Amino acid sequence: MYPERNVPREGLEPEHVQAAFAANRALGPSYEQEIAEGLVDRVNAVIDAKLAAQQSRRPQPDWAQMTLGIVSLVLTAPLVAVAGSQAGHIGVLAAFGIVGFVNIAYALSRALHRRG
Repeated sequence: MYPERNVPREGLEPEHVQAAFAANRALGPSYEQEIAEGLVDRVNAVIDAKLAAQQSRRPQPDWAQMTLGIVSLVLTAPLVAVAGSQAGHIGVLAAFGIVGFVNIAYALSRALHRRG
């Protein structure tokens, strides 16, 4: 993202900032730009490292599970209507049972695959 200048990836400590100010005082205004760029590079490196750590901890969305949930919602209403009109209460319970079974089976299979 930023040009690399052999900047270490550890955190930015107050000593680093104090050292930059001390170097600026010692070297004078002719090196001010380089000192500022070095400090900015160090800050950017720390920010990049923290963002990379956050990205690696964030789980990726499970599109298959979301698709299954949406399809289940969309298909459940007509399935229950047809099952209820043809078989009454037993048909409604069977329709909900089938949809529930498919969703639970998928969730269990995903959990087993993540373990192994």
